[in-house]
Amino acid sequence: MLKDSTPLRFVILHYHILKNAGTTIENILDRNFGDRFARLDTPDRDGRIEQAGILSYLEEHPRLQALSSHQIHYPVPEARGYIFFDLCFLRDPIDRLRSTYDYFRQRPAEGDPLSDAANTLGFGEFFRCLLDRFPEQVDNPQVNLLANGEADRETVPADLAPAMKRMLQTSFLGVVDCFDQSMIAGQSLLRVVFPVLDCGYQPANVSRGIGGTMASRRAQFQEACGRTVYAELLRQNALDCRLVRAARAEVRRRFATVPDGASQLAVLRGASYAAR
Repeated sequence: MLKDSTPLRFVILHYHILKNAGTTIENILDRNFGDRFARLDTPDRDGRIEQAGILSYLEEHPRLQALSSHQIHYPVPEARGYIFFDLCFLRDPIDRLRSTYDYFRQRPAEGDPLSDAANTLGFGEFFRCLLDRFPEQVDNPQVNLLANGEADRETVPADLAPAMKRMLQTSFLGVVDCFDQSMIAGQSLLRVVFPVLDCGYQPANVSRGIGGTMASRRAQFQEACGRTVYAELLRQNALDCRLVRAARAEVRRRFATVPDGASQLAVLRGASYAAR
Protein backbone atom coordinates (compact mmCIF):
# COMPACT_ATOMS: atom_id res chain seq x y z
CA MET A 1 0.00 0.00 0.00
CA LEU A 2 1.03 3.60 -0.58
CA LYS A 3 2.26 5.54 2.40
CA ASP A 4 0.03 8.43 3.38
CA SER A 5 2.82 10.86 2.46
CA THR A 6 3.14 9.54 -1.10
CA PRO A 7 1.19 11.81 -3.47
CA LEU A 8 -0.88 10.30 -6.24
CA ARG A 9 -0.17 11.46 -9.75
CA PHE A 10 -3.19 11.97 -12.00
CA VAL A 11 -2.55 11.61 -15.74
CA ILE A 12 -4.86 11.84 -18.77
CA LEU A 13 -3.99 9.35 -21.52
CA HIS A 14 -5.42 10.22 -24.92
CA TYR A 15 -5.72 7.14 -27.12
CA HIS A 16 -5.42 8.94 -30.46
CA ILE A 17 -7.14 6.87 -33.15
CA LEU A 18 -6.43 8.26 -36.62
CA LYS A 19 -9.20 10.56 -37.94
CA ASN A 20 -11.21 10.46 -34.71
CA ALA A 21 -10.94 14.21 -33.95
CA GLY A 22 -7.57 13.64 -32.30
CA THR A 23 -5.95 16.89 -33.40
CA THR A 24 -8.81 18.95 -31.96
CA ILE A 25 -8.51 17.03 -28.69
CA GLU A 26 -4.73 17.47 -28.60
CA ASN A 27 -5.20 21.21 -29.06
CA ILE A 28 -7.61 21.25 -26.09
CA LEU A 29 -5.08 19.40 -23.94
CA ASP A 30 -2.25 21.66 -25.10
CA ARG A 31 -4.24 24.80 -24.28
CA ASN A 32 -5.17 23.49 -20.83
CA PHE A 33 -1.87 21.96 -19.77
CA GLY A 34 0.82 23.70 -21.83
CA ASP A 35 4.22 22.24 -20.97
CA ARG A 36 2.47 19.65 -18.79
CA PHE A 37 1.10 18.04 -21.98
CA ALA A 38 3.08 15.94 -24.46
CA ARG A 39 2.61 13.94 -27.64
CA LEU A 40 4.45 10.64 -27.67
CA ASP A 41 4.98 8.55 -30.81
CA THR A 42 7.90 6.64 -32.26
CA PRO A 43 9.24 7.43 -35.77
CA ASP A 44 8.01 4.02 -36.93
CA ARG A 45 4.57 4.28 -38.56
CA ASP A 46 3.67 0.90 -37.07
CA GLY A 47 5.39 1.57 -33.76
CA ARG A 48 3.89 0.42 -30.49
CA ILE A 49 4.54 1.95 -27.08
CA GLU A 50 4.19 -0.59 -24.32
CA GLN A 51 2.96 0.19 -20.83
CA ALA A 52 6.53 0.24 -19.48
CA GLY A 53 7.38 2.87 -22.09
CA ILE A 54 4.54 5.10 -20.92
CA LEU A 55 5.64 4.84 -17.30
CA SER A 56 9.30 5.41 -18.18
CA TYR A 57 8.40 8.55 -20.14
CA LEU A 58 6.28 9.88 -17.28
CA GLU A 59 9.08 9.23 -14.80
CA GLU A 60 11.43 11.21 -17.05
CA HIS A 61 8.89 14.05 -17.25
CA PRO A 62 7.49 14.37 -13.71
CA ARG A 63 5.37 17.46 -14.45
CA LEU A 64 3.29 15.89 -17.21
CA GLN A 65 -0.44 15.61 -16.57
CA ALA A 66 -1.66 14.71 -20.07
CA LEU A 67 -0.19 12.50 -22.78
CA SER A 68 -1.45 11.77 -26.30
CA SER A 69 -0.29 9.02 -28.61
CA HIS A 70 -1.34 7.05 -31.68
CA GLN A 71 0.79 4.16 -30.43
CA ILE A 72 -0.31 3.49 -26.86
CA HIS A 73 -2.81 0.71 -26.44
CA TYR A 74 -5.31 -0.74 -24.01
CA PRO A 75 -5.54 -1.83 -21.25
CA VAL A 76 -4.93 1.36 -19.29
CA PRO A 77 -1.70 1.04 -17.28
CA GLU A 78 -1.80 0.30 -13.60
CA ALA A 79 1.14 1.51 -11.54
CA ARG A 80 1.88 2.43 -7.96
CA GLY A 81 1.48 6.15 -7.40
CA TYR A 82 -0.55 6.79 -10.57
CA ILE A 83 -4.22 7.12 -11.43
CA PHE A 84 -4.83 7.24 -15.18
CA PHE A 85 -7.87 8.69 -16.93
CA ASP A 86 -8.27 7.37 -20.48
CA LEU A 87 -9.65 9.68 -23.15
CA CYS A 88 -10.83 7.92 -26.30
CA PHE A 89 -13.04 9.04 -29.19
CA LEU A 90 -14.78 6.64 -31.54
CA ARG A 91 -16.29 7.34 -34.94
CA ASP A 92 -18.76 5.86 -37.41
CA PRO A 93 -16.47 3.47 -39.31
CA ILE A 94 -17.62 4.48 -42.80
CA ASP A 95 -17.26 8.18 -41.97
CA ARG A 96 -13.81 7.43 -40.58
CA LEU A 97 -12.71 5.58 -43.73
CA ARG A 98 -13.87 8.41 -45.96
CA SER A 99 -12.05 10.93 -43.79
CA THR A 100 -8.88 8.83 -43.92
CA TYR A 101 -8.89 8.94 -47.73
CA ASP A 102 -9.48 12.72 -47.73
CA TYR A 103 -6.74 13.23 -45.14
CA PHE A 104 -4.05 11.45 -47.13
CA ARG A 105 -5.08 13.25 -50.31
CA GLN A 106 -4.76 16.61 -48.55
CA ARG A 107 -1.58 15.76 -46.64
CA PRO A 108 0.47 13.22 -48.59
CA ALA A 109 3.08 11.34 -46.56
CA GLU A 110 5.65 10.00 -48.97
CA GLY A 111 6.56 6.40 -48.24
CA ASP A 112 3.45 5.71 -46.20
CA PRO A 113 1.68 2.89 -48.08
CA LEU A 114 -1.81 4.15 -47.22
CA SER A 115 -0.95 7.67 -48.30
CA ASP A 116 0.66 6.41 -51.49
CA ALA A 117 -2.45 4.34 -52.27
CA ALA A 118 -4.80 7.27 -51.60
CA ASN A 119 -2.80 9.51 -53.91
CA THR A 120 -2.50 7.04 -56.79
CA LEU A 121 -5.95 5.41 -56.73
CA GLY A 122 -9.47 6.67 -57.22
CA PHE A 123 -11.99 6.64 -54.39
CA GLY A 124 -13.46 3.20 -54.99
CA GLU A 125 -10.11 1.71 -56.00
CA PHE A 126 -8.58 2.91 -52.74
CA PHE A 127 -11.12 1.07 -50.61
CA ARG A 128 -10.85 -2.06 -52.73
CA CYS A 129 -7.10 -1.82 -52.13
CA LEU A 130 -7.68 -1.63 -48.37
CA LEU A 131 -9.88 -4.71 -48.50
CA ASP A 132 -7.30 -6.63 -50.50
CA ARG A 133 -3.95 -5.38 -49.17
CA PHE A 134 -4.60 -3.72 -45.80
CA PRO A 135 -7.45 -5.71 -44.23
CA GLU A 136 -6.54 -4.56 -40.71
CA GLN A 137 -7.64 -1.06 -41.72
CA VAL A 138 -11.19 -2.19 -42.45
CA ASP A 139 -11.70 -5.14 -40.10
CA ASN A 140 -13.43 -3.47 -37.13
CA PRO A 141 -10.25 -1.61 -36.10
CA GLN A 142 -11.89 0.26 -33.21
CA VAL A 143 -13.26 -2.93 -31.66
CA ASN A 144 -9.85 -4.51 -32.13
CA LEU A 145 -8.05 -1.67 -30.37
CA LEU A 146 -10.42 -1.62 -27.41
CA ALA A 147 -10.80 -5.37 -27.02
CA ASN A 148 -7.28 -6.51 -27.84
CA GLY A 149 -5.01 -3.47 -27.80
CA GLU A 150 -4.01 -4.37 -31.35
CA ALA A 151 -4.62 -3.13 -34.86
CA ASP A 152 -3.37 -6.01 -37.02
CA ARG A 153 -5.32 -8.93 -35.62
CA GLU A 154 -8.37 -10.46 -37.28
CA THR A 155 -11.47 -9.70 -35.24
CA VAL A 156 -14.07 -12.26 -34.22
CA PRO A 157 -17.62 -11.72 -32.89
CA ALA A 158 -16.43 -12.51 -29.36
CA ASP A 159 -14.31 -9.33 -29.44
CA LEU A 160 -17.39 -7.13 -29.23
CA ALA A 161 -18.20 -7.88 -25.57
CA PRO A 162 -14.78 -6.84 -24.16
CA ALA A 163 -14.74 -3.80 -26.46
CA MET A 164 -18.16 -2.76 -25.15
CA LYS A 165 -17.00 -3.24 -21.57
CA ARG A 166 -13.91 -1.11 -22.10
CA MET A 167 -15.94 1.57 -23.87
CA LEU A 168 -18.32 1.81 -20.91
CA GLN A 169 -15.36 2.06 -18.52
CA THR A 170 -13.60 4.83 -20.47
CA SER A 171 -13.12 7.88 -18.26
CA PHE A 172 -13.59 10.46 -21.03
CA LEU A 173 -15.59 8.76 -23.76
CA GLY A 174 -16.35 10.52 -27.00
CA VAL A 175 -18.04 9.95 -30.34
CA VAL A 176 -17.13 12.29 -33.17
CA ASP A 177 -20.71 12.91 -34.32
CA CYS A 178 -21.69 13.68 -30.69
CA PHE A 179 -18.61 15.81 -30.15
CA ASP A 180 -20.07 18.65 -28.10
CA GLN A 181 -22.04 16.38 -25.77
CA SER A 182 -18.89 14.26 -25.39
CA MET A 183 -16.86 17.32 -24.43
CA ILE A 184 -19.32 18.46 -21.77
CA ALA A 185 -19.76 15.02 -20.23
CA GLY A 186 -16.01 14.35 -20.18
CA GLN A 187 -15.18 17.78 -18.83
CA SER A 188 -17.70 17.31 -16.03
CA LEU A 189 -16.11 14.04 -14.94
CA LEU A 190 -12.49 15.15 -15.16
CA ARG A 191 -13.10 18.46 -13.37
CA VAL A 192 -13.27 16.46 -10.14
CA VAL A 193 -9.50 16.04 -10.52
CA PHE A 194 -8.67 18.87 -12.95
CA PRO A 195 -11.02 21.63 -11.70
CA VAL A 196 -10.15 24.30 -14.28
CA LEU A 197 -10.31 22.01 -17.31
CA ASP A 198 -11.92 23.91 -20.20
CA CYS A 199 -13.01 21.83 -23.21
CA GLY A 200 -13.94 24.74 -25.43
CA TYR A 201 -12.41 24.20 -28.84
CA GLN A 202 -11.82 25.20 -32.42
CA PRO A 203 -12.13 22.32 -34.93
CA ALA A 204 -8.74 21.29 -36.30
CA ASN A 205 -7.55 19.05 -39.12
CA VAL A 206 -11.13 18.61 -40.41
CA SER A 207 -11.33 16.77 -43.72
CA ARG A 208 -13.59 17.77 -46.57
CA GLY A 209 -16.98 16.15 -46.91
CA ILE A 210 -17.96 16.37 -43.25
CA GLY A 211 -21.14 18.35 -43.95
CA GLY A 212 -24.65 16.94 -44.14
CA THR A 213 -26.20 14.12 -42.18
CA MET A 214 -24.64 10.75 -41.53
CA ALA A 215 -27.20 9.16 -43.86
CA SER A 216 -26.39 11.58 -46.68
CA ARG A 217 -22.64 11.06 -46.27
CA ARG A 218 -23.10 7.28 -46.38
CA ALA A 219 -25.21 7.59 -49.53
CA GLN A 220 -22.51 9.71 -51.17
CA PHE A 221 -19.86 7.21 -50.08
CA GLN A 222 -21.80 4.28 -51.59
CA GLU A 223 -22.30 6.13 -54.86
CA ALA A 224 -18.61 7.05 -55.06
CA CYS A 225 -17.13 3.63 -54.27
CA GLY A 226 -19.83 1.35 -55.72
CA ARG A 227 -22.36 -0.99 -54.13
CA THR A 228 -20.09 -4.04 -53.98
CA VAL A 229 -17.20 -2.34 -52.19
CA TYR A 230 -19.59 -0.45 -49.90
CA ALA A 231 -21.42 -3.64 -48.90
CA GLU A 232 -18.13 -5.37 -48.10
CA LEU A 233 -16.94 -2.43 -46.00
CA LEU A 234 -20.19 -2.53 -44.03
CA ARG A 235 -19.82 -6.26 -43.50
CA GLN A 236 -16.23 -5.92 -42.35
CA ASN A 237 -17.18 -3.14 -39.92
CA ALA A 238 -20.38 -4.59 -38.47
CA LEU A 239 -18.84 -4.85 -34.98
CA ASP A 240 -17.49 -1.31 -35.13
CA CYS A 241 -20.96 -0.07 -36.12
CA ARG A 242 -22.48 -1.76 -33.08
CA LEU A 243 -19.76 -0.41 -30.79
CA VAL A 244 -20.24 3.16 -32.01
CA ARG A 245 -24.03 2.98 -31.66
CA ALA A 246 -23.61 1.87 -28.06
CA ALA A 247 -21.01 4.59 -27.45
CA ARG A 248 -23.40 7.26 -28.73
CA ALA A 249 -26.03 6.05 -26.27
CA GLU A 250 -23.49 6.10 -23.43
CA VAL A 251 -22.33 9.63 -24.29
CA ARG A 252 -25.94 10.84 -24.29
CA ARG A 253 -26.56 9.12 -20.96
CA ARG A 254 -23.51 10.79 -19.43
CA PHE A 255 -24.44 14.15 -20.89
CA ALA A 256 -27.92 13.90 -19.39
CA THR A 257 -26.39 13.63 -15.90
CA VAL A 258 -24.44 16.91 -16.21
CA PRO A 259 -26.09 19.71 -14.24
CA ASP A 260 -27.04 22.56 -16.56
CA GLY A 261 -25.78 20.52 -19.49
CA ALA A 262 -28.11 22.17 -22.01
CA SER A 263 -26.83 25.65 -21.11
CA GLN A 264 -23.24 24.47 -21.28
CA LEU A 265 -23.96 22.97 -24.69
CA ALA A 266 -25.30 26.28 -26.02
CA VAL A 267 -22.25 28.15 -24.72
CA LEU A 268 -19.80 25.58 -26.10
CA ARG A 269 -21.42 25.54 -29.53
CA GLY A 270 -21.61 29.32 -29.67
CA ALA A 271 -17.93 29.70 -28.78
CA SER A 272 -16.70 27.00 -31.16
CA TYR A 273 -18.77 28.19 -34.12
CA ALA A 274 -17.84 31.85 -33.54
CA ALA A 275 -14.17 30.89 -33.72
CA ARG A 276 -14.45 29.18 -37.11
